[in-house]
Amino acid sequence: MSWKDKLDDAIQAIKHVAESDVVKNITSKAQETAANLTQKAKAGALNAADAFVTANAEPSTVRIRYLNADISIVSPSDGIEIKRPHGGTIVISDSAGNGLIINASADKAYVAETVGGVTRLGTNSYDLGVEDGVNVIVLKE
Repeated sequence: MSWKDKLDDAIQAIKHVAESDVVKNITSKAQETAANLTQKAKAGALNAADAFVTANAEPSTVRIRYLNADISIVSPSDGIEIKRPHGGTIVISDSAGNGLIINASADKAYVAETVGGVTRLGTNSYDLGVEDGVNVIVLKE
């Protein structure tokens, strides 16, 4: 089997996984969890610890631990990018130009800057985009 055939087989396998019912169910659950986190935070019913616990309970959450930052990203959508442009900094962005710049080297990690349409939901939670409850970022306090 040539490298081209192997590549084609790998692409087909990825497409099959992406279209599976399990992935669709997880994506749907992640969207629901992110929307619920957003609603609870807006209503003031969710404190920082509860937000972090809720975000980590979602099976599709991406978790990042770097220096003093412990971050959970509840995101069913495509296009989330996580970069470390230089030591001590993490950048989380979506495909629409919204993002957070996190100072992970501070004694207590914090969001140093927001880019685009980012909504602060609570003391430690942010929604990338126009309050759609799709890409929710939660930092551990």
